[in-house]
Amino acid sequence: MTTIETLRTELSARGVLAKLLGGGALGLLVWELWARVLTKAVLGYPLEPAGLIDAIANHLFGLQVPTLMREALHYGVGIVGYPLAFFVISRVVPRWGLVLDMVVFVTFTGACIGQIVDGTATPLMFIFYTAVVGLLATRAINRDPAIADAISWGNFTWFNALGLFAPLGGGLSFYLLGEGGELSYMSFVGHVIYGAIAAWLFMRWTVPAAQAAHGRPGAGAALQAG
Repeated sequence: MTTIETLRTELSARGVLAKLLGGGALGLLVWELWARVLTKAVLGYPLEPAGLIDAIANHLFGLQVPTLMREALHYGVGIVGYPLAFFVISRVVPRWGLVLDMVVFVTFTGACIGQIVDGTATPLMFIFYTAVVGLLATRAINRDPAIADAISWGNFTWFNALGLFAPLGGGLSFYLLGEGGELSYMSFVGHVIYGAIAAWLFMRWTVPAAQAAHGRPGAGAALQAG
């Protein structure tokens, strides 16, 4: 069978799609708490991913997206879009967790170097960079490949939102560093929490219980093999 046929067959297996979307929904629930409550308590305003959707529509097409539609798109991406992307990438890309970590490391390092070169770097940026690289480095000491890969997926959702869509679609700065490191950092933490929960729950629900409980090295291979 072709790769597409294989993915379709696995996804159509009993309960797989429900588990995939269920992980996305629970991850998004925690994200909402972080974005709308905890971030507002820290920064004085919430994270508004629906606002990024409006920025993209306005920048690319000169359109204003109604609030209800923005929120619907936000929830659609969080519950359906990202989980399906995770499903495909985790089965198509060899050693996908490490690959995604390298994407985040290279792009965020480049963004920080750009801030240094143009003279806009701040002490907060260095703390932020240390936190991101430190989280990426936990892969080297994490004994559970499922947890390591789940964190990698969380990192990647942040890159996708602020490293791709924000600058390319919304006309904003790379990783939103130009709009203030505080906003980007809170978004980083929120995306890691969301993505890691969504990915880990799906893997936990679909990997044999013994492997998931003991974090055996074979678990990662089992996930990719389906």
